[in-house]
Amino acid sequence: MSYRSVLVIVILAVMFLFPGLASAQNDIIVSLKSPACPWSDNELEEKVDMLLTSMNRATIIRRTLPTSTSAMSFEDMVLWGQQQGGRYLVDVTIDRIDLEQRKVTLIPWVIFRYRVYAVMEGTLRIIDLKKGRLIDLKHIECDVKASDKWQIVDDDKTDADLMVPADEKPLLFDELEERAAAWLYQEIKKLTRGNHLDG
Repeated sequence: MSYRSVLVIVILAVMFLFPGLASAQNDIIVSLKSPACPWSDNELEEKVDMLLTSMNRATIIRRTLPTSTSAMSFEDMVLWGQQQGGRYLVDVTIDRIDLEQRKVTLIPWVIFRYRVYAVMEGTLRIIDLKKGRLIDLKHIECDVKASDKWQIVDDDKTDADLMVPADEKPLLFDELEERAAAWLYQEIKKLTRGNHLDG
């Protein structure tokens, strides 16, 4: 029996006897905190999880950091993540989910344009627990346009046409969650590249 054959058998035996040893290198710990939104079903976490399950050779571990990231040092976050058993720690903190009005002045005092958006803001932090270093820290900023109104002279931000009907808000914020989840998935997949292979 060749040396290579023996080596393959040993590696397979180790993987069989200690499956956790191999899988730990593919574990991505995801902690997501988000304020409740009165206009949505608050399913951002579920939407993100559903997308992340498509990442082959990567086990997703759902955990929640014991306290806000602003109250934890980087070293504490690394230690906590290592205690959970994984290669990467993905910390998603959503700070704001709201309706926002934006104004564009096309001709001063004459023509205005108001737009209303559903907005979501927060931070995405990804840590390599094996190396104990921050891979990236990104600002989360997603929006979906709800209404759009041109005005001549009036400049009235309370225009009834700018109000989003109550029955349309759940669909609007569901679309916002879908967009945010898709963005988070792409960023997590990109920044943990090498830890998984997509089929």
